[in-house]
Amino acid sequence: MPISRFFSCLLIIVGLLPFSFNLSYATSLEDTIPNNIIMYHRFGETKYPSTNITEEQLDSHLNYLIEQNYRFIQAGDLLDPNQLNEKTITVTIDDAYLSFYEVGLPIFEKYQVPVTLFLNTENVGGSNYMSWDQLRDALNRGVEIQNHSHTHSSFATLDDETIISEIETSQSLILANLNITPNLFAFPFGESSDAAQKIIETYFDAAFGQHSGAFSMNYRYYIPRYPLNENYGSIDRLRDISKSLPFQAAQLQPSNPTLNPPSTRFVLDIEEGVNGVNCFISDFQGSIEKQMTVLENKLLIELSRMPVSGRLRFNCTKVDSGIFWYGHQYFLN
Repeated sequence: MPISRFFSCLLIIVGLLPFSFNLSYATSLEDTIPNNIIMYHRFGETKYPSTNITEEQLDSHLNYLIEQNYRFIQAGDLLDPNQLNEKTITVTIDDAYLSFYEVGLPIFEKYQVPVTLFLNTENVGGSNYMSWDQLRDALNRGVEIQNHSHTHSSFATLDDETIISEIETSQSLILANLNITPNLFAFPFGESSDAAQKIIETYFDAAFGQHSGAFSMNYRYYIPRYPLNENYGSIDRLRDISKSLPFQAAQLQPSNPTLNPPSTRFVLDIEEGVNGVNCFISDFQGSIEKQMTVLENKLLIELSRMPVSGRLRFNCTKVDSGIFWYGHQYFLN
């Protein structure tokens, strides 16, 4: 089939797909209020640079955000639109490594920054992880604790029964040991699927990934968060991500975060239009070259090679009186 005819057929099919958008609280090109989420894992553990942040970097991050007059809120506050009337930052920490308790938490307390900890329960009390006593102490010191599964397995590869077991086991342990019932969930490794999200919806009010992107409730069960680590923790990066804004409504097709079968062709639909949008695509082998074509107000993205197994990330941005940032992560078996 000629490529032009393929594009036309693809756009017709995409046009028939049910795009459903629940508009977020801060989502138009006229909006100037950023409400974004940053994510850390380890603190002062320099042998893990891809998940660690140094004490010096963390100090510089918090100093910068305070100097720029950001208000710090916890993840649970993101569900209340009244909390989003001024620019905010939500600090999240995954996995409950011991270094958060011993190194990170005292620094956050020094700056009076509230944080949200996503906890996977199987590792509690294990080597280099927080104990239940330490978690109770953190909770009493104002840390919001939410759910991050039991075994920290990829939800993109689990069957429905195992996902339900992961949720119910972790919820039961958290209730028994901390006397709280989390209402938010973060996907381990940020890996998800349509099927997993439908199950998560029955237990939680919202869920988070690990892909970059401006905060938006359009994706209530796959909300993006900006990862920060030693390699990607510069003040220039923090400046850009903290002030980024979401598009009013953006959707990448295929939309299922588990990409099966693999593909080299994707379609990005943005309600405001795709002119001026640029996308950076990467997998475990690095960046992927692409060809982008605007057809009928949609952006057809064709990759130069088939992505490899693992995570495939799209970061699409536009500069228009601000930085607008849409991100999506796929998982390929």
